Amino acid sequence: EIIDVATLLNNMGAKVRGAGTDVIRIEGVETLHGCRHFMIPDRIEAGTYLALAAAVGNGIKVKNVIFEHLESFIAKLQEIGVHMKISEDEIEVYPSKELKPANIMTYPYPGFATDLQQPLTALLLMTTGTSEIIDTIYAKRVNHVPELARMGADITVEGNM
Repeated sequence: EIIDVATLLNNMGAKVRGAGTDVIRIEGVETLHGCRHFMIPDRIEAGTYLALAAAVGNGIKVKNVIFEHLESFIAKLQEIGVHMKISEDEIEVYPSKELKPANIMTYPYPGFATDLQQPLTALLLMTTGTSEIIDTIYAKRVNHVPELARMGADITVEGNM
């Protein structure tokens, strides 16, 4: 997303260098002008729909997806046992009979997105066995866990939050 925003700003006359690296340099400009820009698809939205489809057991086709932006998430879904057909710009989820537990650790992009650990938590509740999720980016991103437990889920938070 950062590279796409930098591209948009540069197309509007900004001077942004280093997007996608550890150091971004911005040189101020007097004004910006309009431009035509097509935003990249939202990987968090797409990932949420994929996890939802896998959890409810129905098929779904998510269009306008950039596979490379979801590569680590899709790999984890496949490890869990979610059956998918991946094409150039869409992913189709098929009903999966048996889902397996998995261990998840979030990382900055291109690693497993912290924003996708909540939908995956809900999906992991459908598995037989124990899963573990460690969020290395935002440790307090567990507000959903007590609510899931209140609804009957066998789920706990360990460690200092």
